[in-house]
Amino acid sequence: MTTEDKVDSEPSSEPSDPPVDESDTLFAEATQLSAAASDDALADSGEGGAGKRTVGLERWVQLGFMAAAILLVWLYDHLISGIWYFFADPNESVVTAGAVVAGLVTAVILYKTAPVYGIVHGVSEELSKVTWPTRKETSSSTIVVIVTSIVAGLVLFLFDSVWAAVTDLVYKV
Repeated sequence: MTTEDKVDSEPSSEPSDPPVDESDTLFAEATQLSAAASDDALADSGEGGAGKRTVGLERWVQLGFMAAAILLVWLYDHLISGIWYFFADPNESVVTAGAVVAGLVTAVILYKTAPVYGIVHGVSEELSKVTWPTRKETSSSTIVVIVTSIVAGLVLFLFDSVWAAVTDLVYKV
């Protein structure tokens, strides 16, 4: 018998895994949630170091809300100008300042709203799972689309020319 055979044939001194108890599973989940909450609290208090909350997907979520704020500023600027113009000639600097304040306040409120934040975070999570094409794949796909469009255009031109010739014969033009 070799040493490996002896090791394999000897009974294990380690205790076997006990059957999984539901309370143990719940305890483990609660411990994980507690650890995640303490990490969030640490990050919120500023003791977690610079940028602890802006790692991974969170930076894309924040970028999305910044882009939404810029879009809201543009929207509010046009909306306020249009409404104000209905009553009088608008003061552009006041309109722009009001639009900036309204856009930023709206973006912050949306960021702090849990359902909206959850949706944006879910979208960024799903986008992180996407396998984006390489530059070479994109170039070759673009060439295929262009060639297919040209061929389809030529076929349509041919059908149109034949149909025009047939209608000219029928109507004897």
